[in-house]
Amino acid sequence: MTPKKRRIRCIGHIINLSLQAFLLGSSNEALVAALEAASEVTSEDLLIRFSQALTTRRRRGRRRLSRSDVDEDYLGIEGIPALRKLHGLAVWTRCSSLNSQLWDDEVGLRLGIDNETRWSSWYHVLDKLFKKKAQIVQFMHENEQILGENRLTAADWDLLQKAYLFLQPFDGATLCAEGNKASLSQSLFLMDCLLSHYENEKRHYSAPETRDERMLHAIDMGWFIMDKYYTMTEDVPVYSAALLLDPSKRDAYIKQNWPGSWHDNAIGGAQEIWEEEYNIELPTKPPAAPSAVADIGEHESNKLAQLARNMKVKTAVLRSEDDFVTFITAQPIEIDSTPLQWWCASEQRRRYPRLSRMAIAILSISPESSEPERAFSGARRTCSWDRLRIKCANIERVECIGSWLREGHIIPTSRGGFGLPMMFSALKDNLTNSDDDLEDREDID
Repeated sequence: MTPKKRRIRCIGHIINLSLQAFLLGSSNEALVAALEAASEVTSEDLLIRFSQALTTRRRRGRRRLSRSDVDEDYLGIEGIPALRKLHGLAVWTRCSSLNSQLWDDEVGLRLGIDNETRWSSWYHVLDKLFKKKAQIVQFMHENEQILGENRLTAADWDLLQKAYLFLQPFDGATLCAEGNKASLSQSLFLMDCLLSHYENEKRHYSAPETRDERMLHAIDMGWFIMDKYYTMTEDVPVYSAALLLDPSKRDAYIKQNWPGSWHDNAIGGAQEIWEEEYNIELPTKPPAAPSAVADIGEHESNKLAQLARNMKVKTAVLRSEDDFVTFITAQPIEIDSTPLQWWCASEQRRRYPRLSRMAIAILSISPESSEPERAFSGARRTCSWDRLRIKCANIERVECIGSWLREGHIIPTSRGGFGLPMMFSALKDNLTNSDDDLEDREDID
């Protein structure tokens, strides 16, 4: 196994690293240095380390700025006075109870505050700002002196509007990736959408009538990070396999949205997984034959058995549909469920016995790290202080059954369902393990 080909990166972190670069990045070199500084950490620490590296560089750059606020290095859009004022305004509303009460009475909606780890935090601040724009403009007009430098001008509102509109798709992509119906097949799809958004906005702000150098620079910084992680997916064929196994996309999506030079590598990597791990004959238990036919086969010297073998019709092996290439080249179809739910249906599992195993294995991979983190947190609650000797196998059972209950795969008998179907042997093993746990606890006592 090659670890590099098996590494799945959290799509939520990719999206928000790109946003951090948009807001804080000063140059490609600074972004590369920040990525290297954060290369040894994961999860929320990744965002913190990346943001801290960029912030340190931005502060060094600010020391070189003149009092005229001319940012020669284009220290990201967050280096623009408009967003610094907005941050100062958010801090002002929280720094004293008098300020908070005055703001609540006249505006009625707290802005919140941006931070390093909360995803799309700047977007949420801007969203609340524009929901109450009329009230905030009036508030600033009536309280110019106490707001001081935090008062927003017409030019500031214009730039904040640009940032707000630009950040909208990123917040939507983050919500899409963390929803209950999220699938690994969405990872490349969402990155395709956001890269397209970057390119469209760059064309917009490059036009003579709408040209904005600061926005262009910030867009280049965000695009650099998104494109870097997008390129990394070329080494992980599971990403393209998930896309191809989505019945609503298949290879039609790749042919429509990707350059022709990418097609062979994407399809070839996914097909390699199919050939090496799943394109094998499944062990099947042959049905019991009637006794009369069994008697014929039991006696090799029986003349009738020889005649029967000569007369036997050769049956075709129904493998034409249960094939990776056949499936992905078929016409995409609309589905009213997630790709994983579609493949888990008994109809698909009978029709594609081998391909369904591959699809379920790949599409059940979480596109974000939040789901595994929730599972770890749930396991910690299961292993309370008075249950620390519970065995790993029983923890797995409890967490699995809990997940099935939450997803509706099991309906308790108290609600009119059938409860948990369980073989007697499994029940016996469970009781045995439970007794072992009880004995361990008695030994402790």
